Amino acid sequence: MKRHIVIASVAAAALLTGGTAVAIAGSGNGSTDRARSSSTAPEALTSQASGTASGTTARASFSDAAEAALKAVPGTLASLDLDHGARPTWDADVLGDDGTWHEITLDASDARVLSQRVDRDDNDPEDAAEDAAEAAALKKATVTATEAARKAAPRSTVTSVEFDDDGTPAWEVEVVRGHTEHELYVDAQSGKVTQAPADDDHDNDD
Repeated sequence: MKRHIVIASVAAAALLTGGTAVAIAGSGNGSTDRARSSSTAPEALTSQASGTASGTTARASFSDAAEAALKAVPGTLASLDLDHGARPTWDADVLGDDGTWHEITLDASDARVLSQRVDRDDNDPEDAAEDAAEAAALKKATVTATEAARKAAPRSTVTSVEFDDDGTPAWEVEVVRGHTEHELYVDAQSGKVTQAPADDDHDNDD
């Protein structure tokens, strides 16, 4: 199920690769992303966006935002998207350890939590059923969001990772490499990385 629809802006082309990031590693059976510090690594998941429409520079990496989101709400990260707005933000969906869904917005400059709320889709029976199905599939995944980002993003900048439980569960990962945006799929069980179809809506957003 798609919990967010990400519309990439032309600002994505200005994303730079490289830098230092905080690595997030899976714990337990790999179904939950937990924060753990790491030193600079070649595969660091940076997301430094400069030259946005507002002139704001986004410096918080994917890993920074993932760590901050899971610190705010311990649980399993289901999606994390960089939103190029007047004030760039990272938007996260987290399945809390208590089984509730949380939506968290973080400042893209420093990963500071700007807002968080509990998703109340359970008020609608159909939405509640979809959320329950997604939660069950997410808990069975052996590859976490951060692990999927690492697999898909060598020498690239991650701008979005989202769990998709339609059909074979997989992570949809959007990256910028050489000023070009790419979308990749990472199997949630095997970790196999494949290219999204050429006619995918996200492939040529710019």
